[in-house]
Amino acid sequence: MRSRLLLLCLSACLLGFAAPSDIAYAVASDIDVTGNVVGNTIIAGVTFNSDSTSTESRCTWNTTVISDTKYEPYSFMVRDGITYRWYVRTCASAIPGQPYTLTFHWIPVISESTLAEQASAHSWNTLPVPFVNTAPPAHRALVKLPMWWWVTTSSWRTISTTAWIPTPRGIVTVTVTAKPNILLVNPGDSSATNNGKFTCAGPGRAWRESDGDDAKSNCMYSYEHSSSRNTLNASVAIRWSISWKSNLGKSGTLPSVTTTRHLPVTVGEIQALVTE
Repeated sequence: MRSRLLLLCLSACLLGFAAPSDIAYAVASDIDVTGNVVGNTIIAGVTFNSDSTSTESRCTWNTTVISDTKYEPYSFMVRDGITYRWYVRTCASAIPGQPYTLTFHWIPVISESTLAEQASAHSWNTLPVPFVNTAPPAHRALVKLPMWWWVTTSSWRTISTTAWIPTPRGIVTVTVTAKPNILLVNPGDSSATNNGKFTCAGPGRAWRESDGDDAKSNCMYSYEHSSSRNTLNASVAIRWSISWKSNLGKSGTLPSVTTTRHLPVTVGEIQALVTE
């Protein structure tokens, strides 16, 4: 296979692929160091949310081998403080009997923790903004009537993102997991200390008509004053704990992330009518 790969590399270079020394001295526009983005996949950089085994089942990644040590440094490049290594990607055709395909890529040399940070940054775009429900409805809150707050199950769920990258040791994968940790409720009550902010240990309990007005929830709040037909600026946020684990056994944690939903609240007051 090695002799076949070298033969293919020779053929590819003869067909016009740039040699490492040529690429190392190319202008910025000629070097793809970030990769092409196709959906959630970044080619020639870090690939997200795909099974590296199945996706690359017909391909192999190899570091380029330069026989002359004089040109060995040209297998590496530094751009914006990041070191890149030159790789050749060899893929068998899906059609039997067709030739192999060779492509050359600059791949960043990064640690598993850095790979986890990149996967985490990518996963932030997939974390849901909480879908909030209240009882009574936010536009019909009443003084001294406890308001229930909760988020849907589609908002309160564990989300994972996997990133992988070729290395001289083989493909390294890192899975980043975001778990909802706590619910942060800001009733927007300007008459209360700290706007009445409180936290809930879970997503809150959904109110059902059968619960009536006397049932209790672990996530509820009572307004002491009406909003006088004004609208209160309330919000509900989910704080996510972020952890990561690689296929090499390393693991760690990353800073938490918060996603927030704002909602207007109007608080009314029931006036008692006294007759003689």
